[in-house]
Amino acid sequence: MKKYKVISLDMFQTLANVRSREEHIWKRILKDDYSEELKNKYVKLAGQKIVEKFHSTESCSNQFRTLKEIFLDNFTEIFQENLSNYCPEEAMQIFIEEHGYSDIYKDSIEFVKKASQKYIVCLVSDADIEMVEPILNQFDFDKVFISEYARSYKRDPNNKIFQDLLDHYKVAPESILHIGDSSSDMYGASKAGIDVCWINRHEYSKRFNFEPSYSVKSLEELYSVLDI
Repeated sequence: MKKYKVISLDMFQTLANVRSREEHIWKRILKDDYSEELKNKYVKLAGQKIVEKFHSTESCSNQFRTLKEIFLDNFTEIFQENLSNYCPEEAMQIFIEEHGYSDIYKDSIEFVKKASQKYIVCLVSDADIEMVEPILNQFDFDKVFISEYARSYKRDPNNKIFQDLLDHYKVAPESILHIGDSSSDMYGASKAGIDVCWINRHEYSKRFNFEPSYSVKSLEELYSVLDI
C-alpha cells in the first residue's frame, strides 16, 4: 500500500453535486418560459459551451480569468446563437450562486472526517470563491486552494495551483493523492507528479488519455485503498 501524507479533493462532482441544482438554475433563468424540454436543451448547451469548453480550453490558458468572466462570455454566446432574450449577466450570477447550494454526496462528509484522522486533507477547486464559500463550513479541510485565490486553474501550463499545494505542505508529489472527476483534475495533478484518483459518480465518458492510479464510483471505495 502506497504511503500518502496528503489527500487533496476536488469540490464539484466529487464532494458536491451541482447537477442537483439543474432545475433550480434553469427555472430562475428561463422564468415563465420554463419547461422540461427547454431546460434539457439548455442543460445540454451549457454542458458543451461551459463545462466541456472550460476543461478543454479555459483551464489550459496562460491568461487567468475568473469563472464569472468566463461564464458571462459563455452565456452571451449561448443566448446569441439561440436568438434568446435571456440576460447573460443574470444567468451568470445564478449559475455562480447555485453552485453554493449543491447537494453534498452522501459519502462526502464522512469520508473527509475519516480521512482527516490519518491524513492531511485539503481542497483544490477550480472555482470562484463565491461558489464554494457556502459549502466549506460542512467540511473540516486543513486548507483550501481555490483558483480565484491562486489565479490559476488545474490545467494552467505553469501548474501553479498544484505547485502552491506542494510548496505549502513541503512534501514530495508522490506523497499526495488528488481525487477529482474531471480531465483538469487528472492532467493537472499528474503533471505535478501527484497520484490521481478519478471519481466517476455519473458514468461520464473518459476525457483523458492515461490510466489514473485509481478509478472509483464513490469515495467509500477508497477506504480500503487508504486503510481508513
